[in-house]
Amino acid sequence: METHPSPNSQTSDPRKHEKPIHTNSLHNALAGIWCNLRGFKIEEIKDKTFQFFFYEERDAERVLKGNPWLFRNSWLVLKRWECDQSIEDMDFSKIPINVQLWGLPPHCKTTKMGMKIGSTIGSVQQTDLFETKDMGSFIKILVEVDVNKPLKSGINVGSNKDGVHWIDFQYERLPQTCYKCGLVGHDDEFCTQDSNAAGTEEEENRGLGPWIRAAQFGRKIVQTTKDYHEEANAKKQRPKTTQLSKDVLAKLSALSVAKEQSATPTIIGPSLNISHDSEKENLAPQQAPLTSPYKEVTNRIEAVAPCAEIPNAPTVETGNTQQQPNSAPHP
Repeated sequence: METHPSPNSQTSDPRKHEKPIHTNSLHNALAGIWCNLRGFKIEEIKDKTFQFFFYEERDAERVLKGNPWLFRNSWLVLKRWECDQSIEDMDFSKIPINVQLWGLPPHCKTTKMGMKIGSTIGSVQQTDLFETKDMGSFIKILVEVDVNKPLKSGINVGSNKDGVHWIDFQYERLPQTCYKCGLVGHDDEFCTQDSNAAGTEEEENRGLGPWIRAAQFGRKIVQTTKDYHEEANAKKQRPKTTQLSKDVLAKLSALSVAKEQSATPTIIGPSLNISHDSEKENLAPQQAPLTSPYKEVTNRIEAVAPCAEIPNAPTVETGNTQQQPNSAPHP
């Protein structure tokens, strides 16, 4: 019936929906939610079981990523259909949903703890740490729940060091749910379970109510795979940095400038050629520089030798008369 080449097909089952579902109404509702996907079609296979067709693979992946969807306050469960698989063999009882874990001590809010607690609900697919603006941080797990089993409101966890803590389960995008039996698909008014038969499960769950619905989704905290204790130890091992004051920075800057100035070579000895007519001095060292500096003042140059006299030192101009050295300078 599908005319597009290599169509992407999904099979859906609106779980626990008592009212009849028409194909046209389902198509119109989902087309509006999914922004009128190209080539999207629905074919009814049997009662409350439909087959979806998508023209683009990316559209099918995006729809599957949002599984399960809500339609008329019921879960719309999606499964990828294989050509060699019959509809009767497909299991729609397992649904991946996000569950928030509230009430853990700060040092227990780790992905490992989320995996352990989530295993009491079902098969855990993902666990992350989230935070809210007003209520702090919490663990969120993506876990497969069995729609044929009652939901749990929480669990007791503890240790000898931390004591016992009650952890609340809050389910995201939860459809119509009965707070008496814990099953989805009907409310308390249409529950067939005897309310007088209070069992162990109700005592363990400490009662179900609207508080099992997640009121906010939170914001994911980056780098949640690190364990709390490993992160704390890493912080202790980090070297402490000291911020220098402005005075210290100024002194360090002055020292660096003085070091650069002292690195400038000074020339002294018979190899110094002086020309008063040129604008620049031509310094051509022929020997290793000595430690005595020169000081230039207008047309007068003074040679300073604090330790010993320098042999073959040239005579310099002291006025308008220029004297020649007794011996020629070394080449």
